[in-house]
Amino acid sequence: MDNKISTVRIVVVFAMFALTWYFLHSTAAVVPVAIKKPLASFPHVIGEYRLGNSFQSSADVIELLGVDDYIQYNYVSAAGERINLYVGYYQAVGVHGGYHSPKNCIPGGGWGIDKVKTVELEKGIEGRSRATVSEMVIRNGAEYQVVLYWYQNRGRIIASEYWEKIYQVLDALLMRRRDGTFVRIMAYAPNGDIAAAEAKVKKFAEHVIPLLEHHLPGARI
Repeated sequence: MDNKISTVRIVVVFAMFALTWYFLHSTAAVVPVAIKKPLASFPHVIGEYRLGNSFQSSADVIELLGVDDYIQYNYVSAAGERINLYVGYYQAVGVHGGYHSPKNCIPGGGWGIDKVKTVELEKGIEGRSRATVSEMVIRNGAEYQVVLYWYQNRGRIIASEYWEKIYQVLDALLMRRRDGTFVRIMAYAPNGDIAAAEAKVKKFAEHVIPLLEHHLPGARI
């Protein structure tokens, strides 16, 4: 009996992997979804922060990422505190480009990941009161930064790269959609005060989420 159950489990697992591979690689059925409102018009004032400067990536980097629209803004408070915001939108993730996990991209230049966890925000999407996002604390010697990131896709806030891939498969099957957005917020933690930096980026993120809803396709298009 146990052997039969094990065989069934193996078959189910292989079937799931086969379906995942098929739907992630079958692009013919996926309809690219244009962004609702260009990110260039994203607000320059968020709470107590104002836009300080923006960054433009080279054409080679844009081609490598395959991103269809993006912003990378530095916001500055009256006290001189800085928060970096990156938003990258893809009309169909995996067709011409896709996400690069911060867990793989951030380490380098002396920076390493010190801690990874999920945190709760008191602002969700499409009327929801809460959202779960990922947080990393990164360190370079005595310097620390707190990083929040999430995937704001097709009416969901998704903290995990793995769950995002699962939803990609389901939504490609059920909605013929794989449009998606990667959002990252970063701030330094002066004097190693992680708690203060975390509170700052969480509050900022709670402003960003509803503002992005004006720009991104939701659960229905």
